Amino acid sequence: MTPMQEEFDAARAMKIINHPVRVRIIELLAGGGPMSWKELSGQVGTRTGALYHHLDALEQVITKDSSKKYTLTKLGESVYRYLEQNPSSRNVEEIGKVIRQRTLLSVIAGFFIPRSLIHFITSSRSRSATSALLVSVVVGGLVILSENQITLFSFSPSDGPVQSAGTFVGSLLAISGFGYAALRATGEKANPMVLLASSSLSLLPLADFSLVVRSLGNFGLSGIVADRTLLTVVFAFFQAWGAGIVGAGMSVASSVRIEKTLLLSLVLLYVSMIILFVQGGRLT
Repeated sequence: MTPMQEEFDAARAMKIINHPVRVRIIELLAGGGPMSWKELSGQVGTRTGALYHHLDALEQVITKDSSKKYTLTKLGESVYRYLEQNPSSRNVEEIGKVIRQRTLLSVIAGFFIPRSLIHFITSSRSRSATSALLVSVVVGGLVILSENQITLFSFSPSDGPVQSAGTFVGSLLAISGFGYAALRATGEKANPMVLLASSSLSLLPLADFSLVVRSLGNFGLSGIVADRTLLTVVFAFFQAWGAGIVGAGMSVASSVRIEKTLLLSLVLLYVSMIILFVQGGRLT
């Protein structure tokens, strides 16, 4: 789902659940678990073109899991529960409450775990390459301006622009390589260009944070970050944000469920914390 696609609102939801074939698809997936195209087609009993049309209409309600089978999204599960509880009375206002609640959570989650954004910037090989290059240039420039060196999701003062650029490139390759190796180790295939683009994006929050911290010091405002406890909490937040982006990128690159790839990305977060500890906790 890309940012350019229409918002999933109550009226659209009602249009979906008022169609018997789409309701049947939702019920089948809710009751029988993930199903392949062949299994769905056999159960629904409709023509191939019509089934494609219905699955497209259910874009935010269903998704594919790691085995390429169709399954309900969290929103789909909420819609199914509404259908179960209201078999004969369905109105826009009530289903709207279900959609708005799920949409708010999705917006928040989508900001910190931006699968939709990564889908959008890596929708083709050329777009993946362009995105990886442009985001890397931006992030690398921020790291150099901050006069810091990036080591995975940790940063510390650098000895100059060459070291800043070098550690950034090294971290970018390490994160991408880790994602690829971790997915292959679990038996999954992954698109290297998607991993590279998402890995460069994952370093953006930390690069922004490091530049802000450096700028405050340069302008004589270092007292704002003098509270080490507060600084550590904020730093941990940006580290977790970066790890979330890595998890989202791994999910998009391999079509593996986000829950699984987020667990893998936590390894990078823990390694980064160890690196920071070895460095003596120097952020500026």
